[in-house]
Amino acid sequence: MREPWSVHRPPRRLAYQPGHSALHRLHPLLKAAWLLFGTAFVFAVPSPWAVLAALALIALGFALARLNLRGVRGSRLCGATALLLALLQLAFVRHGAVLLRAGPLAVTVGGVAAAVYVAGRFLAVILLSYLFVLTTEPSELVYALVRAGLPYRYGFALITALRLVPVFEQEAQIVYSAQLARGVAYDVRSPRRLLRLARQFSLPLLVSALGKVDALAVSMEGRCFGRHHTRTYLRQVRLQRLDRAAAALLALAIIAALAGRLAL
Repeated sequence: MREPWSVHRPPRRLAYQPGHSALHRLHPLLKAAWLLFGTAFVFAVPSPWAVLAALALIALGFALARLNLRGVRGSRLCGATALLLALLQLAFVRHGAVLLRAGPLAVTVGGVAAAVYVAGRFLAVILLSYLFVLTTEPSELVYALVRAGLPYRYGFALITALRLVPVFEQEAQIVYSAQLARGVAYDVRSPRRLLRLARQFSLPLLVSALGKVDALAVSMEGRCFGRHHTRTYLRQVRLQRLDRAAAALLALAIIAALAGRLAL
């Protein structure tokens, strides 16, 4: 039983969770390749059983990485959306034998297959993306992209954006809490009042963002950022034996998927 004075815990941010599993140690570009292959696979296969098999493999990946989706921001919304998609398929797809009838509604074999197929594809894509984000450190992903040929200026812009998102999120929460402490009421229905509240909320964030960008620009100029065409790195992201095995397994999976698709 929850105590009346217990503090409500905010949902965890969807971000990298440190770990030492095989998925954490896998090369970032290989994980991105597996993400693209998995997404294309669940949309290309016509069978709900193949989608269920993909979901089982994704669940195995979460178990091996020792990740817990409970409390992660957006997980409940994704689950509710998948449930809604499944209910819509059950309600409106009417072909096949009738399994259950309740008044004008009838649950058919085709409806169940469509529910599993549509909701399973949605969950597979979302969970694959979650698995990639939770096991991939942003800096290592950017370093790998730069080593693959991306200009380091664009890589720096990407890693800066990824690092500033949680900073601005925290500052937005501070501004929101400060305005609530000053008596600002956000539960209003007047459009004019909502526009005024949006302006009052966004102005401090804009000032803070401009200050951080100006300080970052001065720091980059002081370090002669962009003077040289190449740069050195403190950490090197290299292919290991695990990465070669994962690449070979990915190649076999692609060949098997193409062969199965051509055989249909």
